[in-house]
Amino acid sequence: MKNYHKNIIILASGNGTNAINIINHFSNKNTLSDSDLFNISIKALVCNNLDAPVINKVKNINNDIKLCCIPFNKTAERILFEEELSGIVDEYKIDYIILAGFMKILSDDFVLKNLNKIINIHPSLLPAFKGKNAIKDAFDYGVKVTGVTVHFVIPAIDSGPIILQEPVFIEESDTVEFLEEKIHKLEHKIYIKALEIVLLEKIKIVDNKVKIFE
Repeated sequence: MKNYHKNIIILASGNGTNAINIINHFSNKNTLSDSDLFNISIKALVCNNLDAPVINKVKNINNDIKLCCIPFNKTAERILFEEELSGIVDEYKIDYIILAGFMKILSDDFVLKNLNKIINIHPSLLPAFKGKNAIKDAFDYGVKVTGVTVHFVIPAIDSGPIILQEPVFIEESDTVEFLEEKIHKLEHKIYIKALEIVLLEKIKIVDNKVKIFE
């Protein structure tokens, strides 16, 4: 029986629907099968926005998760934010840093120091429609298919080895608001699936591509 124990932290900036979904899924999930012991320890939620709704949401569902509010709203605050974040990563021996609605850009130095440890979700089929307005950009462009991508973070924005992608079809009757609902619903499903693949060590990165195996 193999023991899969991983320590993770979650970074979020706002409502934190993906963060809460991850916490609810993994907090009491110790086994994935009869043969594999699967223990995920969510050590902390790190938030750059002191007024973010996600903070109170986490307080209400899990008292064991350390809440760290580190101001990072201006580029000048990034150095201090990353220094404190690095301290948390070292203190708790963090295996993976999960970005869940984290709306700030980490420095190249921090990303390279934690290469293949930072995971992000993006509401498009990368490399198409990068950036914070990906859903609206895809809708306005008139594409018939967009989707969701889970990927490792590299210094280039919305890039890095892709773990999983799934499509979302845009119907003629869709509004941009309805498209957002469809994409967010898929995000909750695919992020959990991708994280389980990574945390169970079912991947290997070769030539910037993620190979998934059983």
